[in-house]
Amino acid sequence: MAYVIVVLLAAALAGWAVHVRARKFPGSLALAVLPRHAEDRRPLAQARANVRSLEQIARSEESDARAEVARQEQKREEELRAAARRVAALEKPGRGKRLDALGELTLYEHVLVKRTANGATRTLHLADRRVRIDSGDSAYYLYVLEADGTPERTKYPRSTGEGEKATGFTEDRVRDFADAVQSAVARENTFRATLPEQLKQAQHDRELLEQDTEAVDRARERHAEVRARHKDNARLAEARTELDAARTEWRRHTGRMPPP
Repeated sequence: MAYVIVVLLAAALAGWAVHVRARKFPGSLALAVLPRHAEDRRPLAQARANVRSLEQIARSEESDARAEVARQEQKREEELRAAARRVAALEKPGRGKRLDALGELTLYEHVLVKRTANGATRTLHLADRRVRIDSGDSAYYLYVLEADGTPERTKYPRSTGEGEKATGFTEDRVRDFADAVQSAVARENTFRATLPEQLKQAQHDRELLEQDTEAVDRARERHAEVRARHKDNARLAEARTELDAARTEWRRHTGRMPPP
């Protein structure tokens, strides 16, 4: 059964190939497919191949030039969006990236967020804060102090129990978190001190990007040049003229005009 299917498929493919050749070289089946008529078919086949080759070169060059325009436009848009995000992030820094969390406190790049017992939150800006730890009999106390000394106290019950039954916080963990907060404060102080200059530079960079269309313009000019060159392509026009002549000659001999 499989052999029969293979034979039928091969016959169908062969029939289709003959049909295609007969359409390309109309007049008689023998003229279209037999080897002894290969020289008769050669001028028309060669003229077609020349046209197809030159058309393919033109399409490829235009496609490449068009793709380069799209690539440069996309690159510029991405750079403009990145510059706009940079300016926006400096104008309104917000919380920034999440850095750490311990109990009621969550540390971000620019703020410390405290979750209260009733589920509400308070935001403590890090600039000019100081951090201090006190140890009690049953808990550690983390103080985040404003510049004037006003404290925000957070209680961390001491760790008790072991394994899955352990509760509370170890001194090392509380101190590590306090160190992380203090480091974030130092970075925030530096950030705030340099923020005006950073924002000015970011805005300037964005303006330069908005004005800089050189790469896009160059790609568009290249695309226009390629299109113009192929629109007035003397070689392609000559090849098409030769193909028309070959088709006309074929019709003179066979009475049938072949397709281009």
